Amino acid sequence: MAETLALVADIGRQSVRFGLTGGEQGAAPREIRKFLTAEHPTFTSALVSYLASVGLKDTRLPSALAVAGAARGDLINLTGSRWYISLSGVEAVLRAPPMALNECAANALALTRLPPSAFTPMQGPALKPVRSGGNYVVIGTGTGLGVAALVTGGGQLAPIQSEAGHIGLAPMTADGRAFVQYCLSKGLAMEVETLLSAPGLLLAYEALSGGKRLARPEDVTRDASRDPLCGAVVRLFVEQLGAFAGDLALTFGAWDGVFLTGAIARALQPQLRDPRFRQHMEAKASFRRQLAEVPVGLVNQGDLELIGAAAAIGNA
Repeated sequence: MAETLALVADIGRQSVRFGLTGGEQGAAPREIRKFLTAEHPTFTSALVSYLASVGLKDTRLPSALAVAGAARGDLINLTGSRWYISLSGVEAVLRAPPMALNECAANALALTRLPPSAFTPMQGPALKPVRSGGNYVVIGTGTGLGVAALVTGGGQLAPIQSEAGHIGLAPMTADGRAFVQYCLSKGLAMEVETLLSAPGLLLAYEALSGGKRLARPEDVTRDASRDPLCGAVVRLFVEQLGAFAGDLALTFGAWDGVFLTGAIARALQPQLRDPRFRQHMEAKASFRRQLAEVPVGLVNQGDLELIGAAAAIGNA
C-alpha cells in the first residue's frame, strides 16, 4: 500500500536531520540531510532551508518530529539545546498539523519496520519477532540515555514515552559506589544517565582514575581490552546497564525483549556479551527466573529516529 509523501525529522541537541517518507509502506526515509543548530537561529529556519533544498518549499506535507525532549504541548523544549519547537509554527510552514514524539519512542516504533538482519542477539534466550501481542523496551545510549517501551494495547503496538534515564542511580558494586561518591563530591545529580551515557563514560574514568581525564568516549571504549582502567570503566558501565535493563523489564512488563540502541551500545557489543550484563539484569530476588527468559538484542542499524517517525505517520 502506498503512503502519502511526508516529512520526518530527528531533532537533537546539536543538529537536526530531515528526510522524506512515502511511496511503498515500510520504505526507508530518503533525501536525508543534516543541519547544525549552530548554523540556524531557529528550527523553522533549518526546516525552510531543507524544504528549499528538496524543492518542496510551498508543498503541504504531513510530518512527524522525533525530538530530544518531552513531546508535550505546543512549545517543546529540547534537552540541552538553545532551540525550541513550536508545533503551530511548524504547521504554518508545512500547512498541515505536525505529529511530535520523543526520540526514544521513535526508536521503539522503528523496531516494527526493521528487517531481522538489523538485530544482533546478545547472551540469553533467542530474540522474538517484534509484533503485536508482545511488550518490549528500548534503551538508547549516546550523548544521553533514552528509554521507551513498545506495548500491546487494543491489539496494536503503541510506544510509551518516558524520561527513565533521569531516575536515581543505585550503585551495585564497589566501583559503582566509588563513582557515586566522586559525583557527589562534585555536586552532580545522581541519575542513571550520569553514568550510562557518553559523558558518563568519561566521568567514570575520571572517578576511578582519581581525577585523570580523557578527551573522548572512544578513548575509553577503544582501549577497554588493553588498559585495565578503561576495562574497569566499561565493566562498571555494562554491569549498571544490565541492572537498569532488568529494572525496565519489570517496570514495563517487557517480557518479550530488551533492545539496546545507540553508538555506545554498538561500540561495546563484545563487552555486552559478558555474563556480567545478564547477571546484573537478572539479580532480582522475586523475578530472577522470569528475567532469565527475557531476550536481549542489539540494534545495529542507524536512522532509527527517522524510521520510527515514518512508522508513526504510517500508523496514524
